[in-house]
Amino acid sequence: MEPARKRGALAGSSEPGLTGPDDLVKEISIDVEFEGRSPEIIDYHCIRQLLQQLFLKAPVNLSDMASVLIHQPNIGSVIKQVSDEDDEEDDEDDDKDDYIDDDVDQVFGITSVINITEKTSECVGNLQKLMFDLSNQHSDSETTLFVNQLLSDDEKQVGLLINERYVNIPPAISVPLFQALRKEMFKLKSKKQSYNFDYLIMICKLYKVKNDKKGNKSLENSEIIWSNGEEEFFDEAADYKFEFCVQSDKGSGLAGNWVESDPEMIPFRRVLIFSMEKFCSITNQLESLLADNGVGQYKHEG
Repeated sequence: MEPARKRGALAGSSEPGLTGPDDLVKEISIDVEFEGRSPEIIDYHCIRQLLQQLFLKAPVNLSDMASVLIHQPNIGSVIKQVSDEDDEEDDEDDDKDDYIDDDVDQVFGITSVINITEKTSECVGNLQKLMFDLSNQHSDSETTLFVNQLLSDDEKQVGLLINERYVNIPPAISVPLFQALRKEMFKLKSKKQSYNFDYLIMICKLYKVKNDKKGNKSLENSEIIWSNGEEEFFDEAADYKFEFCVQSDKGSGLAGNWVESDPEMIPFRRVLIFSMEKFCSITNQLESLLADNGVGQYKHEG
């Protein structure tokens, strides 16, 4: 697999010792180097935690799902911080940096795919039933009909696209990860029909800003904030989509420091369905749109 490395801003945080209301929250940039690696058994708990923040209380066996993602042959990537001992020796302050995890095995994100047509594990059966139930509850009749027909047709290979990471890791990191995944699927589809996908499904995290002006608490026409910014391009190209609110699920808020004057952010999940051809087209679009964000500095290691 081709290397992909990124240097960029990892997080924004308040800085101690500041005075004045304008300095209450201050964003800073930190040099952090990431690399994409193939998932390993040691990544199990981190991957499960990432899946938990996406699925929340959904009835899916996430332990089984994390195991499936790790044991799939030569497909998928996890995001890890590059360990550079020389830089740490040159800069003693790095050891005191509270924003960077010292554990080099920490997983910051995962990009992969799972076939949900073939019920080869418990989590796949869970995921297929979840898609049936969610579309029946939250989509229009045309989308519901399509989802039911798609997932009931054993001749159609459907993949659940996993694109999950922690907040504040820039969208540009998704470009080489998606490119690597596309190449991996292309290589595998000639050997295993289960990776020759007809359609992909993506569950996206987004937030709607609650508008309380003049007592209007409706979310209609409210501002949308995407947890992973690149997923907005998939949304624009999706063949079918539907969404649902997850406000009642614990732990669904954005990480960060909030004050009372901040508008309320209502968490949603949006399910996107698009053909494999559109996936290839979208990833090419992402490359051109995000190329000016330092994509060339990523590296992916097998």
